[in-house]
Amino acid sequence: YRLHYMRREKKASDEITRFFINTAHDIRTPLTLIKAPLEEIQQKENLSEESQANMLTAMKNVDTLLRLTTNLINFSKANVYSSSLRISEHELNTYMEGICHAFYSYAEAKQIKLDYKSNFEYQNVWFDKEKMDSITKNLISNAIKYTPAHGEVHIIICHDKDNWSLEITDTGIGIPAKEQKKLFKLHFRGSNAINAKITGSGIGLMLVWKLVRIHKGKISIESVENKGTRVKVIFPQKQFRNQQVPTETVQQENVAPVSPSAVSPHTYKDLYRQHVQNTQRILVVEDNDDLREYLFHTLSEAYQVETCTNGKEALKIIPEFKPDLVLSDIMMPEMRGDELCSAIKNNILTSHIPVILLTALNDEKNIVEGLETGADKYLIKPFNIGILKASIANILTNRALLRRKYADMELHNDSISINYSNTLDQQFLEAVKETITENLDNSSFNVESLCASQNMSRSSFYNKLKALTDQAPADYIRLIRLKRAAQLLSEGQYNISEISDMTGFNDVKYFREVFKKYYKISPSGYSKGEMKEEPAKP
Repeated sequence: YRLHYMRREKKASDEITRFFINTAHDIRTPLTLIKAPLEEIQQKENLSEESQANMLTAMKNVDTLLRLTTNLINFSKANVYSSSLRISEHELNTYMEGICHAFYSYAEAKQIKLDYKSNFEYQNVWFDKEKMDSITKNLISNAIKYTPAHGEVHIIICHDKDNWSLEITDTGIGIPAKEQKKLFKLHFRGSNAINAKITGSGIGLMLVWKLVRIHKGKISIESVENKGTRVKVIFPQKQFRNQQVPTETVQQENVAPVSPSAVSPHTYKDLYRQHVQNTQRILVVEDNDDLREYLFHTLSEAYQVETCTNGKEALKIIPEFKPDLVLSDIMMPEMRGDELCSAIKNNILTSHIPVILLTALNDEKNIVEGLETGADKYLIKPFNIGILKASIANILTNRALLRRKYADMELHNDSISINYSNTLDQQFLEAVKETITENLDNSSFNVESLCASQNMSRSSFYNKLKALTDQAPADYIRLIRLKRAAQLLSEGQYNISEISDMTGFNDVKYFREVFKKYYKISPSGYSKGEMKEEPAKP
């Protein structure tokens, strides 16, 4: 019976936890719709000093909401609040003044006196900042939340030879004595707080207790109902002094890198400007109506934008719309964004299309899983709209650079190393080049023959090759033939007529014309080493 009862209790607890986590996930989308427009107003409008201050207050509170939803989403993930720490050094007064500053406007709005004191001027300590933020902000937030108007909240930091401590005292509603044993249980809330209709999740104190223990600290709470509460946390002074911060291993972007030495700064800036101003095509896949509309209007300033509500719709739209980039939420009905990304990257017709995933799932495991599906970028909600726009422009610019590199590799220098963004793209280009090379002396070999060899329709083949190399199939065949002709001319073993036949040009006059147009010199001049200019870019 006890086992049955425990299982039932665990099931109920798990359902409540899932409810909080799912709710927090849903909150992140409206947070995005608050934060992103505010950032745009901040950047584009000339606000008065007072309006700027109000805007900063709003932004800070959006960040606070984001932190709270992050806590809820991450609460059930043991790896997030495990014994793994990222220790760094902090000056304690500076750190705590920054924390308290975030709460002064909140306390003032509730007509509560909030003050901070310490028994030192300067003291360095070592802790995990993210986890310490959760400890301090949860405790201070609780103190203000459960203190009625005209009450007081006092924060005191002390240190001695062996320890440093955080003490928060309030004149709030307190905790009933008979309920204080349950303080650090999941979802515990005092009956007086519930009766006073003060909202809360019952998660904060248990989270604080866990994080304090991870820091080898101790927490104690003294409370008298209707008089107030005193929370004291003690941390060892030098416990983590010699611990090093581990290096981040998660790669945020999976676009195939281009060697900086191969691209001049001017080339990159020109391409960046071109891809920001061009009306390239972006497909936005988002099930939230408001966010989908916001992204449509914001991105339409620089791109042609099409929208849909889930992955299944996207897969139907992509063949006709032919997007240059797909921007997709992950959590969607019908087909998730990561499933859509996997479908795009594993289809030879679409594997070249870059994908940016948007999600509220922000731990390293989710990021790695997103990148493993082939995503080129992974942005966490609520995202900065400026960062999103820059990411799109950068990815499209890098794709243009890759197209030039692909073309250069095939046409000019076999030794150039390319880090392909997708193995299907690599296999495709290698197969195309091999087929053309095998039929180099066959003058009847044309685009139809090449498409048939790859089992693709002419339109599909054209779109794929154009996307990867920025060249039409007929131009691509002709230029590989010209590259081979140039090699043969340099060797000097054959005359021009023979080389024309060997590279599939059955008309010598036509061969001379296209060779001179590309290399800016006649075949005879090239064979004599008279070339002074680089060949024209395809």
